[in-house]
Amino acid sequence: MGSSKPSALTHQPGVYRDDPDRDDAASMSSAVLLGDIDDIPDEDLPVPPQLPFSNHNVDCSEIRTQFPNYSTEASTLYSMLQQQASFPPCYFVQLIGTHTETVRQNNKETKNKVRDFWIRINITSLLGGREVECLPDNKRGYRGGRIPSFTPNAADAETHPDPLRRWCDLFVNDPAGVRSFTLKREVTNHDTKKLEQLLRSAIYEANYRGHLHVSFPTTHSRLIVYTPGKINQWRTTAWICWVFYLTFLWIFSWPTLFFLTRKYEVMKVNYPYADAPAGHPGQRDCAVMTEVQWFNLWQDAIKRAAIGRMICEENCLDDDYRIATAQATARGANQPEQELPRTGNALADGALGFLSQGLRVAERWNASRTWGADC
Repeated sequence: MGSSKPSALTHQPGVYRDDPDRDDAASMSSAVLLGDIDDIPDEDLPVPPQLPFSNHNVDCSEIRTQFPNYSTEASTLYSMLQQQASFPPCYFVQLIGTHTETVRQNNKETKNKVRDFWIRINITSLLGGREVECLPDNKRGYRGGRIPSFTPNAADAETHPDPLRRWCDLFVNDPAGVRSFTLKREVTNHDTKKLEQLLRSAIYEANYRGHLHVSFPTTHSRLIVYTPGKINQWRTTAWICWVFYLTFLWIFSWPTLFFLTRKYEVMKVNYPYADAPAGHPGQRDCAVMTEVQWFNLWQDAIKRAAIGRMICEENCLDDDYRIATAQATARGANQPEQELPRTGNALADGALGFLSQGLRVAERWNASRTWGADC
């Protein structure tokens, strides 16, 4: 079953707020408070509240719930979707470095993949206010059918001025026994290509010569409401899915699910990193800071974590680590070179000077050594 920290079950209004310049009912908007960014660490930002009768996939990118009231009460479904839409997806920068080691034994070669570092940083706080979209009438999509179509549309259910509420009415009143309603959360206008180039250059400057994989994963990017029943219960149970995969029963189950399931994928919530995509001819304003500004803030910490072979598979680098790295770098830059002690003996002082120069050369050579290459 899905799990969540107890502190994440309650929305913290100090992190996100409604946009005061727009009509609340029309925009349903929220924005990051810049003053709160320094007060709340990225890893402590609230995640979407856990739902009853819910579980998730391996990487938590998809949350599924079969709570019966969401399929029978339009008002309950509508309230839940509004609440969930007020929380952004959890957004990360992830760098994984690996190299291949070849072991030769008894005239045989065995290649082993070695993980050098796994760096993960939560950047959810850099996202701007939400932008809720409902599927427009002139766009093909899943409107309660098996394949994308133009019909029906929200105007067919003239029960409420809010189109999202009308879609909830259509979903609840649909007589099909196997149905799903999907809420999508997307991060937009983030120049991941530029940021990836900067991150690769930083790792290269750390003399790493292994294989670097840079990605920007998200969790809680999809919420799917399934109607209660055995079919939907089985399709969301991990061990049953594995049985179908390993026995190749999926060859029969997937077509069956395709023809049985009526899909409603009419709601999407965008969380923009900036007000325009990269390469936009006009001015591009970021919600919190530009990609270059963020990189300049974190590059020393990322290099330090990579050189230290840090593995952040379960946790993230936090601001404490970044600040400690910045302080250590500042101390090293401001620390004057220590003078050698004088003994009064010319021969001894010369030997000490020669030894000191040798140590400095060794330090510079060690700092310039490459590491992480295949071997």
